[in-house]
Amino acid sequence: MKKLLASKHLMLTIMKITINQCLLFAIFSVMALGSPSKAQQILNREVSMKLNNVSLKVILLEIEKQSGVRFVYSNNSIHLDKEVSLEVNREALSVVLPKLLFPYQIRYEVVEEQIILKKNKEQTIAFPSEKEGAIEEEKVSGKVSSEKGESLIGVSILVKGTSRGTVSDAEGKFSIAAKEGEVLVFSFIGFKKQEVNVISKETIQVTLKEDNEQLGEVVVIGSRSTVARTNVERPVPVDVISAKELQSTGQTELSQQVQFMSPSFNSAKNGINGVANYADPASLKGLSPDQMLVLIDGKRHHQFAALNNNVTVGKGTVVTDLNAVPSIALERMEILRDGAAAQYGSDAIAGIANLVLKKSVNSGTAQIQYGVTSEGDGGGYTAAVNYGFSLGKKASLNITGSYQDVKGTDRSDPYNPQPVAGGAYTGIYTNVKATDEAALKSRGYWGNGTYGSFRPTAYGSNAMKSGQVFYNLDVPLKIDWTLYSFGGFSQKDVFARAFLRTALPTSATSNVDLYPDGYVPELPGTSVDYSSFVGIKRKTFTGWNWDFSTGYGRNYLDQSAKNSSNASMGASSPKDFYIGRISFGQSLTEINASKTVLGLWNTKSVNFAFGTQYRVDNFALSAGDEASYLVGPLAASRNKTPGSQGRVGIDKADAKSVNRSNIGVYADVESDITNRLLVAAALRYENYSDFGSNISGKLASRIKITEDFSIRGSINKGFRAPLLQQIANAATTSTVQNGIIRSTKQLPSDEPRLKQIGIEDPKPETSWNYNLGVTAKVGNNLLLTVDAYQIDITDRIIITENLNVNNIAALKNLFPNFQEITFFTNAINTGTKGIDIVASYKNSISPKSKFTASIALTINKTEITKIKATPTALQQDTKAPVVLIDTVSRALIETSQPHTKVLVSLGYQVGKFSVNFRSSYFGEVTAWEKPSGQNHRSQTFGGKNLFDASVVYSINKSLSITVGGNNFTNVYPDKVFSNYASYSNGQVPYTRNANQFGFNGAYYYGSLTIRL
Repeated sequence: MKKLLASKHLMLTIMKITINQCLLFAIFSVMALGSPSKAQQILNREVSMKLNNVSLKVILLEIEKQSGVRFVYSNNSIHLDKEVSLEVNREALSVVLPKLLFPYQIRYEVVEEQIILKKNKEQTIAFPSEKEGAIEEEKVSGKVSSEKGESLIGVSILVKGTSRGTVSDAEGKFSIAAKEGEVLVFSFIGFKKQEVNVISKETIQVTLKEDNEQLGEVVVIGSRSTVARTNVERPVPVDVISAKELQSTGQTELSQQVQFMSPSFNSAKNGINGVANYADPASLKGLSPDQMLVLIDGKRHHQFAALNNNVTVGKGTVVTDLNAVPSIALERMEILRDGAAAQYGSDAIAGIANLVLKKSVNSGTAQIQYGVTSEGDGGGYTAAVNYGFSLGKKASLNITGSYQDVKGTDRSDPYNPQPVAGGAYTGIYTNVKATDEAALKSRGYWGNGTYGSFRPTAYGSNAMKSGQVFYNLDVPLKIDWTLYSFGGFSQKDVFARAFLRTALPTSATSNVDLYPDGYVPELPGTSVDYSSFVGIKRKTFTGWNWDFSTGYGRNYLDQSAKNSSNASMGASSPKDFYIGRISFGQSLTEINASKTVLGLWNTKSVNFAFGTQYRVDNFALSAGDEASYLVGPLAASRNKTPGSQGRVGIDKADAKSVNRSNIGVYADVESDITNRLLVAAALRYENYSDFGSNISGKLASRIKITEDFSIRGSINKGFRAPLLQQIANAATTSTVQNGIIRSTKQLPSDEPRLKQIGIEDPKPETSWNYNLGVTAKVGNNLLLTVDAYQIDITDRIIITENLNVNNIAALKNLFPNFQEITFFTNAINTGTKGIDIVASYKNSISPKSKFTASIALTINKTEITKIKATPTALQQDTKAPVVLIDTVSRALIETSQPHTKVLVSLGYQVGKFSVNFRSSYFGEVTAWEKPSGQNHRSQTFGGKNLFDASVVYSINKSLSITVGGNNFTNVYPDKVFSNYASYSNGQVPYTRNANQFGFNGAYYYGSLTIRL
């Protein structure tokens, strides 16, 4: 009897399950046909896979990749950790989904491009209980939006303490059974969870706030995998700096904003320093500016046109002008602190800076800021606006406009012809003290006619006016195709000054016929920068992500010299000159493809990526006015320097337009072999039309010791090709070193006379980059990363010392018309060692208050490990050693940037107020000088700590006011010793030969932000 009853019970159970399954299948079918045309198109998409003993979540992710749909569900009600197996071959989703979800009582609904998953008991119609049936009559409806006004699709809405829930639809709308007094819980990835009390049956409008702490963890740079990774899961170190964080520094230009946010990034303003007047040098890990690759939205960005030939950080290198991009146009900035030439090509030896443009829609920001230094100069304002427009149903256009007008600063000392008692007297009119002082008084041109009362030039930040416009366009063409385009335009007008040219008749640069009291050349320059990319992305049903793109970027620098003179022309010289134009253009065409396969080869996931890139670079020199480079009659008769003073014009004989092409092919693979072990590898082949080919590679790995503690490391073989601006430049520069002004001719690498003195064409510098680090996450609030690195560079490309033609026998006959020459060569090897430590803490003390803290430390050191011997042909018949790199240039590589940098930041927000405090320590730097006829000597400038503070008051959700002070304790670098030649009679109180943190002192500002 018991057996019979047991059998009957079993049969009833089976019948019940079968009936339920049939009902569920019917519900699936009805739900799938809710929107017959659109839904059926989606459900007709086919997938193929063979996965065994993996979680249901893994299978859904693979379906997403192959079909282009997105599954939306509540983690509280849908549990996808069950292990299942699935084998299908080109089967439609309408067949696969019921088969997959059926056993787990999960139903689905097609909404636009999303498939919303619901537990069968959620708002069920098929099996309502009496209690839930009563509640069903008390419906609450509403809409969920972001702070930007965007409708949020797929937001999970649950009635707290119950199993009742739903998700928002394609318009962000929802309807749920809830009674007055109950609490609705809204949750959605990337947004903060929010609870709302039901107080009436009226429509509820819910606005979710972005969770920046969560969003900031996911980055693009350094990996082409579609698997999102947090800070503790990356195999290489990446700094992610949001636009809000950049702007919180109070700095008005991007390079200066990053300077105070990233420990390994270095950039400071220069005074009277040639090309550095127009584009700030910026570097990573103490290496050269052109050993950092800059990307915008993952695409290589073109570099600045002009070469930095002055004696400052980055001498002989080419920068990428970050200040051409306003930070308000950015969503964030990603700094990859690891070599990546194998993934992205030449120049990525030190790392990569990726600027991610905003894509927001139906929202925006307007800002205006005014600031001034404690000295009352440097005053200026920045006005900017960003807004995202919705174009049709899904297309979007985000546009940014920015304008800046800033006055210059002056930190020079009063001019002193005899800075040290008993030292040499160097006056403006004569080097005889009594006669000079009498002439100064009788002429009455300078100050009140006495030394110490006037500053002839201005040594400080340059006055500047700039404007930028950037855009980001996204247009879906069909289900799996998207057209995109982005780019921008920038124009920067900079007013720079040169050093005083005295009225000494014997001076090679004086022109007493035109300037009987001496003169200070003015050097206005206009830098124009523009670029545009257009591409098509496609995500296939089989999971491949394709990206076809092409773009062009260009920078040109127009320079003039005013209040100047060609001393060799005497009285017939003009006073104003057009110097010429230097331009650099880059066209780029790429094909990139990637695919993530889950469960392949018994791994958790494997991502494959490959692609090719074709690049064409163009460098051009356009001649200036003839008088700007003319060798006048006084050059021979009175030893007067030819060319316009302050900046020598581009000779028509040097005008040129040079092209070169490059094709690169890469492949990389990244695999989560297990939940704990990640391995990545990349290989890249590049071929240049002018010097041949190169192969670079990368291996990286991360091992999770625990879920919150990992060890990571990488090995890179990288390279940097000699730039066209380096090997093709033929400009003449007027340089001032140790008080002596000379004209120096840079020889292009194809100059045939270089071969006669044993100089070979520059070849690519190669590097080995080693990185080893640990990452740790302590609870939900503290994140710590420690990364040590070593970068060994072979055949590093440098520009030589200025070789005095008259002092070197091998040069006298070959270069009779030049004072000095210089050229590029692979003269040295260098080694860089360092460690970066970054810790951040975030804690929400209460619903209305939050505390944040961070500390970032970098310690590094670069040394020249080998200097190649001077070619025999160059040294021949000259007794004194001919050195291609001397102490001054060595210091620019080894000691001119801080070896230590510590950034500490504290922030506290309570209600409408937030207070931010920042401490920035910049370690010591050392600069060398080589006085004429004396031994080389150096000066070390001590480390200093700068303090910044700001207060933000949010008047309402749309309006906030900020007041702040940067370096409010008014710290300056150590001054140059007055008995040093580089002091230049007071014109250079702060060294030009090192780059620590600037020299403008305290800066106070106020800003107004409007959220549109």
